[in-house]
Amino acid sequence: MLANMLSDPKPRDQGDRRLPLIVPVAFTLWMAVWVTIIVSNAGPQNFWWLCNLAQFIVLYAVWTRDRLLVSSQAGTVTVVGLIWALDLFAGLFLGESPTGVTAYMHNPDLTLAHRLSSTYHLWLPALIIWICHRRGYDRRGPWLQCGIGSFLIVGGWMFGDPSRNLNYAHAPFGIEQVWLPDILWIPLLCVATALLLYLPGHFIVRAILSGLARTR
Repeated sequence: MLANMLSDPKPRDQGDRRLPLIVPVAFTLWMAVWVTIIVSNAGPQNFWWLCNLAQFIVLYAVWTRDRLLVSSQAGTVTVVGLIWALDLFAGLFLGESPTGVTAYMHNPDLTLAHRLSSTYHLWLPALIIWICHRRGYDRRGPWLQCGIGSFLIVGGWMFGDPSRNLNYAHAPFGIEQVWLPDILWIPLLCVATALLLYLPGHFIVRAILSGLARTR
């Protein structure tokens, strides 16, 4: 399984077509608006979040046609987007977020623009999967994401405000981490995130792309 992820970076059932120019242009315009909203409402610390930085990586990748970089973010963005969407819609029905993942979306103290800026979780997975379908999916992506994600987890823990709980380094899903010293907890969190997020995301994306290939 692991050898398969490292080899054959471009499966034969996926294309190598260029993206229409409208894609990088439109995504650049979105990023200009999104960055302005985040900086003015939450500050640059918010860019330590895995999915927030993923947008910068995707922005660079769509202009440079870097298949590996897009592939590295595909699984993470897809899984997080699915969890985020389910939690958001459940929260709209129940009146509050059942897991706390989208609790901030129900916070009236946050500006509407700030909350709406997070709705990229609903459409970014589809965009990335479409890009991978069109350009090809590089199976080495999850390995690269292990490095990128670990950097963000450690960086958010070291330089972020603990109250932000960036990448759940201080309180996973709102539960304060008091069981382990940080020197053990942070490496464990990096490994757990790889096993529970990047790896499942890889297989989910592969399955979706295989299904899309069969519909051609």
